[in-house]
Amino acid sequence: MTLIFLNGATSSGKTTLARELQDRLDSPHLLTGIDDAFAMLPRHLHNHRDGFYFDRDRRQKVRLNFGEFGLATLKAHHRAVAAMAKSGIDLICDEVILTDKLRQDWMTVLAGLDVIFIGVHCSLNELQRRESARGDRVIGQAEGQIDVVHDGMAYDIQVKTTVLPAQGVADQIVREIAAIPPSSR
Repeated sequence: MTLIFLNGATSSGKTTLARELQDRLDSPHLLTGIDDAFAMLPRHLHNHRDGFYFDRDRRQKVRLNFGEFGLATLKAHHRAVAAMAKSGIDLICDEVILTDKLRQDWMTVLAGLDVIFIGVHCSLNELQRRESARGDRVIGQAEGQIDVVHDGMAYDIQVKTTVLPAQGVADQIVREIAAIPPSSR
């Protein structure tokens, strides 16, 4: 079992990249991610202080924040991903690590598993262009995440999605995964 963990700001191309990886990897990999945690939440807890909501951080940047039930949902999602990985199924997780507390929780629940951590980076200008073009994102979210999403992370592989198409980045990841000895993950 291998868990490929993609971490990067919103609109950095993680989901598209994950789909490309599914097409290229030798074994079938299920795809899950933070959007699944959001989708599980009852509608009345979206844009609600107990669930998930947007505000501004100490830098006055747009931040996706969470209340008590939102945090519980994210932690439950972490444990569900770990349980799926422990079941022996190969998995890709498309994630945005929003805080140090969430990063620590991820590291705790993934300890002892075969995880390949991949940092997905994209320039701020391109993130802003994609965020605006998508039409389904709070504008400013990517700018608020770009400086915090990679804090404290140690990656096995780092990729840039600013210019290279997802197919090329996926090919790069597949080559780099093949070069990582299983014992060093």
